[in-house]
Amino acid sequence: MMSAVSRVSEADPPVAASEVPDLPPLVVVSFYRFADLPDHARLRKPLKDLCEEEISTRCRMFLTRLMIFQRVSGGIILAPEGINGSICGTREAVDKVLGFIQADGRLKGLRMNESPVSPEEEAIHHGHTSHSPVGAGEDAPFRWDHVRVKLKKEIVSFGDPNVSPMKQVGKYVNPKDWNALITDPDTVVIDVRNTYETRIGKFKGAVDPRTIAFREFPTWVDEHFPKSNGHLLEPDNNNSNESTKDIPSVEERKQPPRVAMYCTGGIRCEKASSFLLSKGFKEVYHLEGGILKYLEEVPKPESLWEGECFVFDKRVSVEHGLIQGTFKLCYGCKQPVSDADMESPQWEHGVSCPHCFASKSEEEKERARARQRQFKTWGVIGGPNKGRRPDKPV
Repeated sequence: MMSAVSRVSEADPPVAASEVPDLPPLVVVSFYRFADLPDHARLRKPLKDLCEEEISTRCRMFLTRLMIFQRVSGGIILAPEGINGSICGTREAVDKVLGFIQADGRLKGLRMNESPVSPEEEAIHHGHTSHSPVGAGEDAPFRWDHVRVKLKKEIVSFGDPNVSPMKQVGKYVNPKDWNALITDPDTVVIDVRNTYETRIGKFKGAVDPRTIAFREFPTWVDEHFPKSNGHLLEPDNNNSNESTKDIPSVEERKQPPRVAMYCTGGIRCEKASSFLLSKGFKEVYHLEGGILKYLEEVPKPESLWEGECFVFDKRVSVEHGLIQGTFKLCYGCKQPVSDADMESPQWEHGVSCPHCFASKSEEEKERARARQRQFKTWGVIGGPNKGRRPDKPV
């Protein structure tokens, strides 16, 4: 059976976006669910097929462009412990995928965050993608014709198989009640995200573990357990040797009266809170829906959030009301960069930024420059034969 694309003649002229009438609006939905899913691998193919399904249209002239909008793009992870994903598409297409997922009773009740995509943002994202040789990760939404469904050991990497949110998890706190909790002097507020995220924004007064990866969080908890006064020890980045000399012994350590944690969408807090409970912490809370839900529901004048929130898609960062932020992405290290960062002599598009320049060897930078040249020449990394065998001479 011929595909919808093959039925469109190559001779047909391209259709300008301005000529396409009433294109359906797009939405971005991030979701997760911890569940006992030992047969997760069998879900991969039908889920990927559904995301790439082509919806028929009576309008042949606009078929190719409309088909792209019918598809769902982004990335989904399946693991024995559940599902985690972020997808972009029309309301109809996204709802169809979410409905398929939740038809499995074990995955019913997905925790979700949703953001609309305006036509203006769609144009920005589409252009951003076409000018990004490495992109914001293969799983990022806004790759209109692409979705990845991956099989992994965990839906969020933590590294401790004994920690399971299905067994125990902290208490969820609604965004409207969050301010009262974190301003209580008996509450220790912990940001469980990583340094590239926390440096562009966090809640006022929150403790920053300064982790490079989420897997480092258990070690940080063990090393920076609270003193008897209930305050966590802050690591000193300027003098790492001095930062641990005052860490109290196990006998001197005492749990804080209350711990409140937050992350981007809530999934990392599920495991972090489960871990703290397994360590004997009694009062553990986390922000329901994460920072994204807080920025969506809490008015800016009442907000205790400072800065912007890093997101794992082509938006890079968002502000209150989930409007697109001001940060761009360094395709050398996938970290957010500001306009000031791009004025630095260490900034080279597709190669490096002030945050990764010193850590990259000249060999790594030259490989990145080669990728950039390939993309400028052929529009794809690896050259015109990337992804398929070169044509053999007859």
